[in-house]
Formats: sequence, structure tokens, C-alpha cells
Amino acid sequence: MTRLRAHVDTDPGLDDVLALAFALACPELELVGVTTVSGNAPIEAVTGNARRFLALAGEELPLGRGAAGPLALARIDATHFHGDDGLRGVALDDAPAAAGLEPARAVLARSLRERRVERVIALGPLTNVAALVVEAPELFAGVELVWMGGTLGRGNATPLAEFNAFADPRALRVVLESGVGVRVVGLEVTEQVALRARDLAAAALPATPRGRMLESALHALICAERGLSGEPAAYLHDPCAIAAAFAPELLDFEPRRLSVRDEEGEARGQLRHDPASGCEVLYATGVRASELCALFLARVAKWAGAEGAAS
Repeated sequence: MTRLRAHVDTDPGLDDVLALAFALACPELELVGVTTVSGNAPIEAVTGNARRFLALAGEELPLGRGAAGPLALARIDATHFHGDDGLRGVALDDAPAAAGLEPARAVLARSLRERRVERVIALGPLTNVAALVVEAPELFAGVELVWMGGTLGRGNATPLAEFNAFADPRALRVVLESGVGVRVVGLEVTEQVALRARDLAAAALPATPRGRMLESALHALICAERGLSGEPAAYLHDPCAIAAAFAPELLDFEPRRLSVRDEEGEARGQLRHDPASGCEVLYATGVRASELCALFLARVAKWAGAEGAAS
């Protein structure tokens, strides 16, 4: 099997650590680098979460510390949902602090230039990606950016905007206008991909440190969503983007020409279908939700169990 080389830019985040586990669990992907960006929680918290997750995973991947705020407009986060630590108290054992993490742009540039990644999977605001697109657009030639973000319907940050688009709409505009090939996985599909407590019980995740972390993160997502919307479900927003990177047949994509409102105000982060002057992307319009959920659970359960077999 030829593996797709991938780099993940992320703001961990409960569903982000689930997505990272999914990426590592999938033999179709070779994860070669990880960078962090402020989003679900401040940059210090999300970078620490990424570092501790990679230690739990037993992975010595290049890790870059990214932007602490958006290219423009006021900084916002989602600590009301993910908690001040980004993980609502889900335990990740501490790991030795890396001495002087490189900037995210340097790590991402090396992934593109030296490791020849074919997919950049962005799970948070696009701040890091936009900064590198401006600095060295040639690095993205032949690369597909898969982004979890946006909606053409009702948002989850405001009535008009999804969180990642709302957090840095200027970065989104820069990326859309850059000519980079973009595959957008937005709320229209990710809100169809949900796990409930009965699904977790049936999955019987192994009682290894990885398995316990996965189960805790999924239960924390269920509790957070119940408190926010009353719906006891763990929506697999970011794992959907991982699936789109290596198994796009699990989703339906159509060309769309998009623009984004990148000024402060009630329309901040609003993504719009703009046939006249928008930028063309592949936009997710449907998903085989039950298949994606089953694949996610099977892969991460096997990944968590492999830890026990190796110990």
C-alpha cells in the first residue's frame, strides 16, 4: 500500500486528539509532522496537549508551535466548550518539555519541502497555513489542503459562522484566494457524524492508556455537547477531515465558489457561496456517516489495543 504523506495543523481540542489518533491508526496515511494553532484554547494549552498526546502515542514527530492569535481581528477561543486546558480535564500524562519548539511555519515548510507531503490536514483556524502561503506559495504546488471548517448553513460560533472560520476569517480569505487546492469539510456533514454512549459501549475500547484516553475524550465530548445543545452526542468534526484526506469516497464533494466575511461584526466568519467572484474549492455536501463512525471506532480501537500488545 502506498501511504499518503500528511501533515496535521491542529488546536487540540477534544475532537482534535481523536483526529490525531485516527490519523495514526490509518495505514493509508503517513503522518510526518504536527503544528499547533490557537483556537479551541490558547496556544500554550493546545501545544502542551499535542506534545503529551504524541508522547502517549509513542511518536517522535516534528512538532511546531504556531500562531497565538489570528492574522487580524480579536482573538477568540472555545474554552467554554473544551475547557481552559482544551480537554475538559481529560488526563494526558506529562511528557518532557521540548527545548525551544520550532515555529509552526518552519515545521510545516519542512514537511512540504523535504518530506513532500501530499495532504495538509487543518483542523483549526488557518492562521499558520495562511502565513506560509503568503511567505512561500510554491511549497503548496500539487498539495491538497483538507480543512475542517466553515458552513453554508447555521454556524456553531454565531448563527452565521462556524468556529474555525470565525476564529480567523482573514486567514481563510488568504487561503481561498491563494490558488491552493482546498477540500472543505464543514458543519453540514460533520454534524451528521456522531457517536453516543451506546456506541462507545459496543466498541469496547481496550483498557490501555490510549484506550482510556480515547474513551475519556469521547465521553467528555458527549457531556460538553449535552451541556451546550442538550444533545448527548460526540460529533466527530475533526476525524471527518482525516477521513476526507485518505478516503474521500466516504463523503460527497461538489465544486463551490466561496468567499468569506473577514471583518468584525455579526457576519464575521460567514462563508458564502459566491458564483460570481468566489474562489473554487471542493465542498463536502454529504457523508456516509455510519460507515465513517464504524471505521473510526475500528481503527482507533485497534491502535489502542496495539499499545497493550507491544507492552
